[in-house]
Amino acid sequence: MKPFYRFSTFATRTFFGLLYGVRLYGLENLDFKGPAILASNHISLCDPPLIGSFTPFEVHFMAKSELFRNKIFGSMIRALNAFPVRRGLIDRQALEISAKILAKGGRILIFPEGSRQKNGILGRGLPGMAKIALQNETPIVPVFINGANRLRRLIFSRRHIGIRYGKVLETVNFRIDLPEKERIRALTEKVMEKIGKLGDSSENRI
Repeated sequence: MKPFYRFSTFATRTFFGLLYGVRLYGLENLDFKGPAILASNHISLCDPPLIGSFTPFEVHFMAKSELFRNKIFGSMIRALNAFPVRRGLIDRQALEISAKILAKGGRILIFPEGSRQKNGILGRGLPGMAKIALQNETPIVPVFINGANRLRRLIFSRRHIGIRYGKVLETVNFRIDLPEKERIRALTEKVMEKIGKLGDSSENRI
């Protein structure tokens, strides 16, 4: 783990933990070895650092390519394990980077919706996450974060930011009876369904 990554995650945990009382649920579902994809809903710019910092292992991030246009900011988020993906098309370079990370046993955080849903309502999942998972036979951990889009309301309040980790979804034999495109679509829908169910938990409502 890079020193800058270690320092940044510690600083983020300290800051958000003190001001917002971040609570974690389902940590027992992260007790596994090997590569994985963390698939989360996306409601705030704070989602990547929050999930990355509070998840108890090193995480790589797939981030929209526009964030890397500024050389200084781009260098900083690269140091935090982020790599670019071009939205709206099949980004082969991002697929290759993902495959290399997973082959080494790394974990990647992906937001299947592709963009933030500021109202907190879960959007439609895009196929990229499922495509990567199936091509690399990588298990998926559904994740739900809430409260990160309401930071002003939550500061020093009784409410809190919540991050819930679901049970691991194996992909090796997932719907092998289907053609590839339909298999990808089915896995995308399955993951989004699981994320949605995590969000329905009364413990996550604020």
